[in-house]
This record gives sequence, structure tokens and C-alpha cells, in this order.
Amino acid sequence: MRRIVTREEYFESAMSILGEQGPGGLKISALCRALKVTSGSFYGYFGSLDGFTEDFLQYWEETQTERIANIITRPPEPADRIHLAKELAATLPHAAESAIRSWASTNEKVAAVQRLVDARRIEALSDILRPAAADDEEAKSLGVMATTLLVGLQQMRHPVTDADFATIFDEFEEFVLLKLAARGEAPAKGSKTATSPQRQRAC
Repeated sequence: MRRIVTREEYFESAMSILGEQGPGGLKISALCRALKVTSGSFYGYFGSLDGFTEDFLQYWEETQTERIANIITRPPEPADRIHLAKELAATLPHAAESAIRSWASTNEKVAAVQRLVDARRIEALSDILRPAAADDEEAKSLGVMATTLLVGLQQMRHPVTDADFATIFDEFEEFVLLKLAARGEAPAKGSKTATSPQRQRAC
């Protein structure tokens, strides 16, 4: 039995269990079995399953939403920010996110965090899509559209493949770039908006 694991390893294991078994499979025994540790390790970190759930949801929000929201503002050109957002969205743990949304339907604490994540993603997307929009209202509509496409894909496809993702979001990116060009914000010469040959996970 392994005796020392990190909190992050617990959270990553929870992502795997959620993606494979859904929220019903997320149990202390399953986590400890996956990590080859005793339950004492789990209780030492989290105290209870409720305590773990709270910390896990915070981890999900911070690593898969806040961190990405900060990264996508780094490129100077609007087209590059939009492309980077698409690339990072492709690396999200889609199966786990679908399970979390299902979990939220029966657990108000999970639902509260899900609402925060949705709102933060829409806010971040609206900000980077603003140059393609006529006003703030249209930018928010584009952010809602992108988020809805992602949620719908995660709910419909298990697993979400690169091809599934590209079918939806390459078209959405092209749509937004056309709007960007129409507003005189065409991609700058040399901007790297082509699909990366190999996506790296956002986590």
C-alpha cells in the first residue's frame, strides 16, 4: 500500500472516477483503492467525504476555469486569444465535467459551484470575444453560445474525441474570426491560429 499521496492526486483520481463511473462511483473506498492508500490518508487530508467534495470542487474551479481564464488573456492579438481559448477548452476533462453537471442536479452544493463555473467561463469568453462583437450584450451572447456548445458536446458525446470537438469549435472559431474581420480586427500577420499538432492538457 502506498502511504503518502498528495491532495492533487486525490483530485485527479476523482476526475478519473467521475469520468468513468459518474458521481455514484465517487466514494472514499474507491479513491483509496485507486491510489493504493488506507482510509486514514483520506481522513487526514479531508476529514469526511463532504470535506473532500468541497475541496475537490474548489480545485476544479481553480484549475479548469480560473487558471484558463487567466492564460487566455496573455496573447496580444484578439484572434490568438480566441484560438488559445479553443485549444485549452479541448483539453478539459469532458467526461468528468459531464458527470459533475449530472451530480449538480441532485446536490445543491455542487450545483452552486457549477453555476459559478458557468458564469466565470461566460465572463472570460465574453471578454476575449468583445473585439468581434458590436457591444457588450453581443459579446456576452457569444460567450453564452460558446459555453452552451461545450456543455452540449460534453453531454452528448462519451468520450469527447478531438474530432468531435473540432467539428463544433473549428466552425465556431471561423464564425468569430469572420466577425472579427468585419469589425476591422482581422488576425494580425503571422498570428498562429492554425490548430496545434498536439494539444496539451490544461491541467
